[in-house]
Amino acid sequence: MLKDMLNEFINHQIQYPEFDPDTLVIQHYRLKPGFYFRLDENGSMDGFFLTKKTVLPENDPLLDWFKQADFASSLIEMNKPVDPKKQIHSNNYFTLFLKRDTFLQQGEFHPHLEEHINRYFAALLSAPAQKSADILRTANYETLPEEKVRQSKARFLAALPEIRERVRQKEEKRELKENDNCYIKLFLVAPLDVYAYESGRYLLPKIFNSNSYNLEVNGQVLGLSNANMGMNAKKPYLEHKTAAFQVPYRITAEEGVLLRKLFLWLDGQEREGKPLYAGYMPVGEHAPGLFNTAGEMQTRKPAVYVHFVRGMGLTIDDYDFLPNFRDQMERPVNFINYLDLAGYPGTLMNQRSAVEAHINTCLYGGQLVRNYDGDKLQVSDYLSQALAAQVILSRTAMHAWLRKGNELPLKTAVDRITMGVLLARLQNLEYVPALAQALNVRLALLHYFNEEDDDMGETIVRTYEQLKERVLNTQNRKEHVACRNGVEFYLAVGQLLYYYFSLSAAQKLHYDVLWRGVAAAKTAEEVKREHYKHFQKYAHAIDLDNPRFNHLLSVVTSYEPEKGEPVNLDALFYGFAASSIIYYKEKLS
Repeated sequence: MLKDMLNEFINHQIQYPEFDPDTLVIQHYRLKPGFYFRLDENGSMDGFFLTKKTVLPENDPLLDWFKQADFASSLIEMNKPVDPKKQIHSNNYFTLFLKRDTFLQQGEFHPHLEEHINRYFAALLSAPAQKSADILRTANYETLPEEKVRQSKARFLAALPEIRERVRQKEEKRELKENDNCYIKLFLVAPLDVYAYESGRYLLPKIFNSNSYNLEVNGQVLGLSNANMGMNAKKPYLEHKTAAFQVPYRITAEEGVLLRKLFLWLDGQEREGKPLYAGYMPVGEHAPGLFNTAGEMQTRKPAVYVHFVRGMGLTIDDYDFLPNFRDQMERPVNFINYLDLAGYPGTLMNQRSAVEAHINTCLYGGQLVRNYDGDKLQVSDYLSQALAAQVILSRTAMHAWLRKGNELPLKTAVDRITMGVLLARLQNLEYVPALAQALNVRLALLHYFNEEDDDMGETIVRTYEQLKERVLNTQNRKEHVACRNGVEFYLAVGQLLYYYFSLSAAQKLHYDVLWRGVAAAKTAEEVKREHYKHFQKYAHAIDLDNPRFNHLLSVVTSYEPEKGEPVNLDALFYGFAASSIIYYKEKLS
């Protein structure tokens, strides 16, 4: 996986010489909150104080210098420090990074501050382990000059009193909170290419997961990548115990450095100021930019789908090769507004990203895309326990179709998945139009994945219109209106249930009784019994001389289901969410 991504990263630089990973990494590089001081040779200093809310200026030479110097001087991770006691967090003799509580204690220098600084610079001068020395030797690094290191340490020590006063001034002005353990970072003025060179002295021996797996082949050191790799002494089961090789693969130290840049570049990916967590890298012939969202994949081509998690570092947790992918679908999805719902954004959609957004909003209430990943979903007012369970059950199939173009997992389970989500939404339903939107999406997806079958949605719509015409146009107010078929029966039950709810005097209606009772019924007889419970509850409020109600009631009571006939929840929910026939008013011409 990583080797393939690295090859595409290198190939992109060949195809687009202007694609400079160093420049791109620096553009997206974020300085951590704290104090930044740059010391010149005569002892004067410049810099700034940065908080999480600081708005950084654009094209500021000083800021750009600090970003490049900070990038070159930062540790790969805290488990790979120069200072063995991890109190100093920089990596070269031009810099001194430490936390505020390591620098000051109750407004004065920390009693062990000088000890930490001495230990850090001693570590810089200490002879590296043999495997680290071999890596530096192959990269033509010479021994670090002791005199230069000692001079740097002396300059830092001389600047500490003034830095202490500047920190105190921020405290007195209350621009720095007492519990804010931010960074204090000191830099010596030096050319940035020298910073980059000294960064390599630290980086090359530390770039591998562990130097114990290193091999030297034809004058090059090969080792186990540290990116997305978790092998260590505490996890011995990750090592290959029975194979002829110990580790999955090895790369050169130079490739390791480039792989680190690739991960930092991925970490900086964003669109319109918002960070990206997933995207596509074309394979072979690239387009400018290399990393694309689904909507940017306009041409069909091989690509890899990548999803990553940001934490202490970036981790890729989903990688899949897609031999033939683009945002445009082979067949469009026709999101018909079966329920004639005002404001429903239904239309013919052939862009995968648009289909995903529509399903996410109208079927899942906005809770699918944000919860594609994660072992535990956070239950809230918007994400009920029931809906969270359905998201977990369905997200793999939805993700495979909407993000990777593989429709098979959803095709085989679309009926169960969409009904499960709809029932979960019903438990926490606040507005009937939300049910109507979800039902529109379900009916559209059923037709899309079962196109050789009749369109259930169209059948229900046609039957509803016929039922409406019969109820409204029956001349004899006392005439018995017999039920013609099962779809008509469930539509009439839905219509009556909505009518009963409309008669409720409760300030807040709880539609979950539909789920607990009617939707849980296994047969038409159970549906009839559940309907009768509601009829008894609201019968006192219903006028005997209400022909529309009486006609619908006669449809329900006259239906004789076949043995073993399944419950048609789609028709029942359609009847509940569609325009009420009882309250129907002719439109004025």
